[in-house]
Amino acid sequence: MYPQDARKVSPDVLEALRRRAVAAVESGLSRAEVARMLGVSRQTISVWHREYRTRGEEALRSRRRGRQRGEQLALSYAQQLWTIRTVTTCGPDEVGLSYWLWTNQALAELVNNRFRIALSATTVRNYLIRWGVLPESVLFNRSGGGQADPGRAAAVSGETLWMHSAPFHWLTGPQLHSDGASACSETDGHGSAMLYAVSARGTVLFLCSHDPFDGVRLTEFYDRLLRQRGRRLNIVQGWKPTHRAGVLTAWIEQRAGEVSVRIAVEDVSCPAPRSGDAR
Repeated sequence: MYPQDARKVSPDVLEALRRRAVAAVESGLSRAEVARMLGVSRQTISVWHREYRTRGEEALRSRRRGRQRGEQLALSYAQQLWTIRTVTTCGPDEVGLSYWLWTNQALAELVNNRFRIALSATTVRNYLIRWGVLPESVLFNRSGGGQADPGRAAAVSGETLWMHSAPFHWLTGPQLHSDGASACSETDGHGSAMLYAVSARGTVLFLCSHDPFDGVRLTEFYDRLLRQRGRRLNIVQGWKPTHRAGVLTAWIEQRAGEVSVRIAVEDVSCPAPRSGDAR
């Protein structure tokens, strides 16, 4: 008799087979004898018995084959909700990370610190798209619009970044329970927008803001951006603040040696990414 492939039988039959095999071994029969009797390999009998001795009755039960609903995702639904709420209500520095703005790398570290789950840069990007945190065109560096002035960008010293904003589309779902609240749950992310800057190498740095047209909010973002990049910045901004603009103007004048901001009211396209820049 040739050993049968236990993977090809139904879950109910497999469970019955597994129980018979373990019971026979426990009664004193050798694994080889049980294998011949049931028509499966000796190695399979050994695995079943070892699992039974390790996990008990649970090891004998059959589970539906294939991934359960949601298992194809690295994060469970509750873990996703916690991460979304944290990213849209906190700066990374508020949750103990060594960043001032969110990036793919910062988000990956947040998840790893909280859930001990390692996410690749591609997985993080896909989650941001899935959650509606940032537009897909931004994360794949396909933003449309008019061209920035490359001559001017090249003429000044420092790093040039292109500044944008986008409405944040909250992921619909049940309200979080107390154990699912974010680290900064006193603020609600609903009705907010994402401020984000894109480097010449395609790095996206972002932070949630309640009003992207508020000069105070923009000043906070620029201050964090300057701290994170740690170099002189030349920022091309695609819109003008409509209120409290004087706060931003005063800050730019005060930090004239460290940052310059040019308003380009027309849409500004992001440059093609180059490898490297993971900061």
